[in-house]
Amino acid sequence: MAHEMSGEELRRYREQRGMNQQALVGWLNERLNRRYDRAKISRWETGAERIPQNVAGALKTATEPVGIPAAAVRAAPVVFCAANQKGGVAKTTTCVNVAWLLAQSGRRVLLIDCDPQANATVHLGVDPHERELAKATLTHALKASRPMREFMTPVCDGAFDLLPSSISLAATDRELLRQPNGTLILRAKIAQLAGQYDFVVLDCPPHLGELTVSVLNAADQLLIPTQTEMLSMMGIPQLFETIAGVRELVNPRLQILGVLPTMYSPRRLQDETVMKELRELAAAEQLHLFSPVKRAADYSKSVMAGRPGLAYNPNSAGAESYREIADALLALAGEEMRHGA
Repeated sequence: MAHEMSGEELRRYREQRGMNQQALVGWLNERLNRRYDRAKISRWETGAERIPQNVAGALKTATEPVGIPAAAVRAAPVVFCAANQKGGVAKTTTCVNVAWLLAQSGRRVLLIDCDPQANATVHLGVDPHERELAKATLTHALKASRPMREFMTPVCDGAFDLLPSSISLAATDRELLRQPNGTLILRAKIAQLAGQYDFVVLDCPPHLGELTVSVLNAADQLLIPTQTEMLSMMGIPQLFETIAGVRELVNPRLQILGVLPTMYSPRRLQDETVMKELRELAAAEQLHLFSPVKRAADYSKSVMAGRPGLAYNPNSAGAESYREIADALLALAGEEMRHGA
């Protein structure tokens, strides 16, 4: 009897066994002596291509000790966000590149674009208007009773998933005010993703509205990117107040991962002055100050390519800073797994 498997079945099968697409590629190529790649897995899972019978048959008959783990209950993902009420501080660049690095480490990653400007969506080569017409954006995911999975789209050749945004999300910010517990909806939706992702990365709007509060209510770890100029620093004290309120009333697990200086030019006196103040702020608040990200043309060019800057050029200025952030998140995830065990 022929084995048949839908794209959704393949995705669910893989995720229940804690495998990312690259791990599945490796197993299939070794088992079937083929040269599949991650893009092929992505096309199967989205239904763009039919899954071959030999692949479906191999998966449906393979369990431990043959090499495919049995399905297991998986923990909730680590939820990471970057927030600062000042715009233009590289929040999107940070989220996109950290998501890329986490995915490159073999983790299952979802990036949710929580900004009506849809910068992360555009950065990753997805058309916000097309996704809006398809009713497949964060706006629709927040309002729908359907599973969150139905609103995702693979990006970077299937390296990780994106839940896109569009301008319609701006109205959602106001609607959340009118709903009882409206700022907890995103948190409840992310809770549905337990076992499906290891990390969820949230890109915030550039203001402290209801959408940003929703993100803070849902997050485990918060990074504060700030351009090395005075105006960017001015919003940090107000953000601290918001964080304190969120911790006290809704989300006591929210922690500040650290502060990330961005668009740093060591030759500019203003930048050096702000760096000195950031060091003092980090010391006073007992926060980690990540290495500054210098200005680099690669990040602008990567937007045109529809890819993260570090996928465009792994040695871009600031690469070490983003790897430092990803490593910190991976270490925290490891701690959570040990405590859970």
